[in-house]
Amino acid sequence: MDDKKALAEELLAYCREHADSGLEISEKHSDDAMSLVLKSKNVTGVVTVYFLQFTICEYRILDSSDETVFYLHFELNDLDHAKELYGEMKESLRKLDEEKTTEVLLCCSCGLTTSYFTMKLNDAAQSMGLKINFEAVPYEMLYDAAQEKDMVLIAPQIGYQLKNAQAILSDKVVMEIPVQIFSNYDVLGLLNLVREKTSAKKEEEPVKETVYSVRKLEEADGSLLVVSILDLEGRTQLAYRLYDKGKITVENQIVKNRYRFSDVRDVISLVKAMNPQINAICLVTPGSVSEGKLTYEKANIYNEDIRESLEKDYNTKVWLMNFADAVALGYSIREQKGEDTSFYFMPTGSYLGNIGMVVNHRLVHHSAHMGGRQLDGISTITTFPQNPYTLAATPEGNIELAARYLTGLITYTGCDHVVFYAKRIPDVRQLREKISQFIDDEYIPELVKINSIREYLYAGALNYMEGQVN
Repeated sequence: MDDKKALAEELLAYCREHADSGLEISEKHSDDAMSLVLKSKNVTGVVTVYFLQFTICEYRILDSSDETVFYLHFELNDLDHAKELYGEMKESLRKLDEEKTTEVLLCCSCGLTTSYFTMKLNDAAQSMGLKINFEAVPYEMLYDAAQEKDMVLIAPQIGYQLKNAQAILSDKVVMEIPVQIFSNYDVLGLLNLVREKTSAKKEEEPVKETVYSVRKLEEADGSLLVVSILDLEGRTQLAYRLYDKGKITVENQIVKNRYRFSDVRDVISLVKAMNPQINAICLVTPGSVSEGKLTYEKANIYNEDIRESLEKDYNTKVWLMNFADAVALGYSIREQKGEDTSFYFMPTGSYLGNIGMVVNHRLVHHSAHMGGRQLDGISTITTFPQNPYTLAATPEGNIELAARYLTGLITYTGCDHVVFYAKRIPDVRQLREKISQFIDDEYIPELVKINSIREYLYAGALNYMEGQVN
């Protein structure tokens, strides 16, 4: 225990010494844990070392409502690695501590009329001392620009786009600017409207699920570990579940902005150290998976034998799955009783997607070079009406892209049930209407839009693992 505490004390001393100036620093110690608290005006960073069966380090950042907005945990056995991860925590702490400004996006057909209004609004907000910033964009740039905004205001002349915008940007305040305010450039009226609507939104926001503490790992008795990596809305989520006889014994999620494969190793090392009885691991990942090898350009992984490397390091059977395959299998099991299912995933802002397929109760790996891979094959033979990168920016363009890809999928495979996840496609009806322009309606299979994929992913991975183990 003395060696463990010495290492922990050295880490906390480093964190304290390298903390940004202006932070209120305090410490909390007990027999089984040591914590360093870094408190700023808007957020609180906490570095905690737990003396459990193993020495576990936890980095967490809480916002003003005590919601976890950054979270890492790992076994503390490499001080240099812990310092490196602390640097990531500091970077996030610094960014999150900036005084919150309400970001408002105004949108009209070409951006000209809203640009003039925006200039007047920013001048007024500054003179009134309000922390509100306005920006204007034309419609074709709306959805990319809206990602980092709190509120979106649609000009009356494109009010017919309001329903789509509200469906796609469901996590934001989206409304049409009243004609009286817009036509008269009523700056005070719009400022009051923004303040009223953003305050109401904050009151209505549901409490988000709290990230589990590492202490729960001690209580686990799992034997199957699923680690999943998802790239959603430009942010990577690394989550994992530990199962014992089908029951979830541990569930957790790492929250960070930058993904490296060492994050996966940290998770596996931690869970495996505290639960050595784990006899199988499934890594569900984006990219191309083939015979245990992974290519995922975003993480600088190119045809690496990840399975062999992990099995050697952890002396545990490892399987790799593309996440689209996992979701397809999970959806088929949970919703279709194992029947044929094709899953199409369209990342926000990208013109390429991924496909997973289940046929005759089994995954079809790389069918026509598409299963669980990017749709490069279809894109090379598809004639797009516009630059596909331009199409990816709007709901209409996403519908155009998805319809052409799915027409190819339907034609090539004859699938009779298609499930899709595409945030910028507002509803199934519009997609079906576009597909009907390419093939007769009688040949279009059932189309189902899903808004969440996590549970299907876990179900597919667990079923795949148990099938391989048994």
